[in-house]
Amino acid sequence: MNTFDRYLRTLSKMTPVDILLAEVAIRIQLSPTDHQTAVDHFGAIHDHIERPDSPLFGLVEEFYVQGGFSIGAVVARHATDDEFDLDAMIQLALRSDVDPEWALATLHKAIRGAAGSRYFDRCERKTRCSTVFYAGMHVDVTPTVRLQHLSEKTGLIFHSKPEDPAVPRQRLYANPFGFAEWFKRNTPTNEDFGAFFESLSLDQDRARARLMALDKAIATPVPEHAPAYRKSLAVIALQLIKRWRNLAYDRRHADMRLPPSVLLAFYVASNANRTTSLAAELNHQVDRLIATFDNAQRQGRLVYAANPECSLDVFTDRWPGELNDQKVFLDELRLFAKKLQRLETSDLEEMQMILKDLFGEKPAQTAVRKYAEGVANDAGKGGARYLSGRAAIPAGLAGVVAAPSIARAAVPGVVRTAPSHRFFGDDV
Repeated sequence: MNTFDRYLRTLSKMTPVDILLAEVAIRIQLSPTDHQTAVDHFGAIHDHIERPDSPLFGLVEEFYVQGGFSIGAVVARHATDDEFDLDAMIQLALRSDVDPEWALATLHKAIRGAAGSRYFDRCERKTRCSTVFYAGMHVDVTPTVRLQHLSEKTGLIFHSKPEDPAVPRQRLYANPFGFAEWFKRNTPTNEDFGAFFESLSLDQDRARARLMALDKAIATPVPEHAPAYRKSLAVIALQLIKRWRNLAYDRRHADMRLPPSVLLAFYVASNANRTTSLAAELNHQVDRLIATFDNAQRQGRLVYAANPECSLDVFTDRWPGELNDQKVFLDELRLFAKKLQRLETSDLEEMQMILKDLFGEKPAQTAVRKYAEGVANDAGKGGARYLSGRAAIPAGLAGVVAAPSIARAAVPGVVRTAPSHRFFGDDV
C-alpha cells in the first residue's frame, strides 16, 4: 500500500476532533525554516565556544542536543509569539570533582566573550546553564563532565547560584541522551498515522513558505537532521500537553515554576501505545497524569520520577517543590480533561473556542479554517472524508470557505488537501 492510500485510509478513520488536534499540533511545532535556523545557531555557538581564545579551547569533547529537540517534541512557548527553545549539552574534559561554580562561570565566559563579540549582550547566566537569546528562540547550554564508569553519556551537571551564597553548589547526575533514546523506543510511530501527519505538516510548510516568499527554500532537500514529521500519537499528544501547560501557566500562574517538560515526556512515554487515535491518545495521557498526581496528592506526598536509563538522574529534583505546586497542576489537568471531553460533543464553532482556550487563538483559528476548507472541498466533490454531522460548517464560520475551490487555490495561505509525497524521514 502506497503512502497516498495509507493517508486516505487513516483519514477515513479519523473524527473531526482527531483532525483538528492534528492541525493544531502542526501549527505549534518547528517549521523546516525554524529547524534549520536552530541548527545554524547550534553550530555557531559550538564554533564560538571552541575558538582559540576561548577559556574552553581544547576542552570540548562533545556538543549535542537534549530535551524536546532530541525527541521531536519542541513547541512554541507562548500564545503571543512563536518563541522556541533548544537545549544543548556540552561535554567538557574536566575532573569530576570540579567546582560547580567554576564550570558554570567558565562556560558563560566562553559564550559571552569579550565586549563587542557576537554573544556578549545576548547571553544570560542561569543556575545550571547559560542561555543565548535570538529573535524567536533561545539556546540553553548546559555543561557536563562524563563519568566513564557509567552508561553512555551519563555525567555530572552543575548547580550554583553565586548571587545567593546560601544556595549550596551541587553536582548532579544526568543522562539526557539515554532518556531520549528510551523515549523514542517507547513511542514508536504508526506508519499510517505517521504518513498522514507528515503530509499535513508538509502542506502547512508550503503554505507558510508562500506567505514568506520562500518556495525555493522549502523545495530544497532537507538535511538528515530535519524535524520529525512522521511522528507517533504519543509525541503529538506530548506537544499538545506542553503547549497547553505553557498557556495555562502564562495566564494563571505566571509566578510559578512550570512542571518540567522532561517529567511530562517520561509519563507520556510510560503510558504510550494504548490507543489508536490522536484524540483518544491525548485524553488517555491527560487521564494518566491526573491519576498519577491525584494518587500522590491523596497520600500527601510529592511525585517522584527518575531517568529510566540512569536512576540517579532525578526528574523531580526541583518540581514539585511543595504540595501546592502539585495541587495547582492537578486542578489545571482536571480542567483540561473536561474541555477535551467537551470537544467530542461540540459543533465546529464551539470546537474553535475550546481549542483557542487550550492551545492559543492563532493555531485554533487556522486549524478550524483548514478543516472547514476540507469539508467544503469534499462537499463540492460529493465526498465525505471530512464531513461529519455535528462538525458541519455553522453560519458563523461559513465565510472562510465561501470562495470556489479554484479561487481558493490562488489565495496565499490556503492549503491543498491533496497529500505530498516528499518526506523528511523518521524521528530525530
